[in-house]
Amino acid sequence: MFPLTLPRLIGAAAAAAVLAATVPAANAFPAYTDKEAKPCAYCHVNPKGAGPRNYRGLFYKKNNLTFAKFDDAAEAKAAGVEIGPNPTPPPKSYTPPDKPAGTPADPADPADPTKPADPAKPADPGATPTPPVEGPVAEPAKPATNTPTMTVAQANQNYKAAEAAYLKTPKNAARKKSFAEAAAQLGRSTMLDQSIPPARRYPAALRHYRKALSLDPKNKVALADKKQIEDVYKQMGRPVPK
Repeated sequence: MFPLTLPRLIGAAAAAAVLAATVPAANAFPAYTDKEAKPCAYCHVNPKGAGPRNYRGLFYKKNNLTFAKFDDAAEAKAAGVEIGPNPTPPPKSYTPPDKPAGTPADPADPADPTKPADPAKPADPGATPTPPVEGPVAEPAKPATNTPTMTVAQANQNYKAAEAAYLKTPKNAARKKSFAEAAAQLGRSTMLDQSIPPARRYPAALRHYRKALSLDPKNKVALADKKQIEDVYKQMGRPVPK
């Protein structure tokens, strides 16, 4: 063993400095690949991930190292490259871009006729109506009134009993009103029954609401729910079921 004299310590330090200068610095990009679960090439021009940033990398840096509200297709178009839409799965920090006001709904995600119509977008009376499309729809909006709900079977049984009582004494105002309430309740139960296909559910609910209003034009449940369904059919450019 040689004693560590001052000259030897100075020499060792100098050698370490030279060695450090000859070893390339560690690449910082892997930290971002872990953070976003994307390869380096996702944000860089070079297929191996090195070199200048591409349009995604430029957006990421400009947007405080996040892909929030990132529109891949729009950014690619602005950069003059034909890449996009955003590959799946998207980066971890990705959130969808804001849609401009008036953007039509995605055909793959049809609106639910029970959702309230947007008053800022009135239906175009000159629009050509198209037939309702059967398929998956979003969860229905909450009913316009807080009437307690029944199953369709319960509501139908209640409807038949009220109808029988009304037909015995059609001039009895109380029984007529009870029949209207039973019809409105059957409409509500039908509208909320997710086991019934939408193409049957909403037309059937409308028929029950119309029956209720023919008996009692002031029935609040029938008035509110019927208008809610009809307004959205009109706004979507679809004919209101008869």
